[in-house]
Amino acid sequence: MATLTVWKFASPEAASDVESTLQSLQKQQLVRILDAAVVSWPQDKPKPATKQLRNLVGAGALTGTF
Repeated sequence: MATLTVWKFASPEAASDVESTLQSLQKQQLVRILDAAVVSWPQDKPKPATKQLRNLVGAGALTGTF
């Protein structure tokens, strides 16, 4: 069973800090992250910017080789 969780932060820096913390917890095997993304929308930009935690193109290419 998959779970979708969305968190909203007051600043991009706060989201980045939490991303680092979650990656650290995963290395300690305390949480399991299947995928994650950070979406930010600066006021001067016409659309949001998305940063994937994992490179999905590379993962798909690797899976395809097997």
